[in-house]
Amino acid sequence: MTSNKLEVKISDWYGLHKVKTFSFNQGVTCLIGKNGAGKSTLLHELKEALGEKNIFYYDNDDSERNALSKFSFYGDFDKMCRNMGSSEGQNIRNNFEDAVPRLGGYVRERLENKDGKQKVIILLDGLDSGISIDYIKTLKKDLFDLVLEDCNKNGLECYIILAANNFEFCENQDCVDVSTGKHIQFEDYYKFREFYLGRREKNENKK
Repeated sequence: MTSNKLEVKISDWYGLHKVKTFSFNQGVTCLIGKNGAGKSTLLHELKEALGEKNIFYYDNDDSERNALSKFSFYGDFDKMCRNMGSSEGQNIRNNFEDAVPRLGGYVRERLENKDGKQKVIILLDGLDSGISIDYIKTLKKDLFDLVLEDCNKNGLECYIILAANNFEFCENQDCVDVSTGKHIQFEDYYKFREFYLGRREKNENKK
């Protein structure tokens, strides 16, 4: 790990990735790749690698099943019924909004205990499954930008790494191809579309 980048060596138990060391720039990084390419798997491997180095991170491990179990355990039946009657996208939104205070607590702890070695690392999965474009815009502007601004003011490195299938998340962001580890940027939707369709056509030609 360097002062301006986060470099993480993964185990790649499933053989999905052509590289074993992934490098991330400060700011927002979108993990991209077709379904089954290993976006969620890479996030899991990043958590394991960071945990082995005792590096604290935040992750939104709030799937619909886990959320329902959590609400049931704590007797929060209003939220449990809300999730049972909502769409997948709405559940993801609800669960993440419920977890935002935990994210805020994690960031505040890093800001209050900075010692020159602290990094703010946020790992997010499944945020863009079925949620609206306007909500994605809101997340980027009202949450991601705010966290990055606070960290920058306090001299802390901040890395927000998320699995993304939606162009609205990836537009003009640093993106990492989970298969190759290469960094890509998409200025317009057509380049984003070409990336996914081109990858799909290559896979179909191999058959």
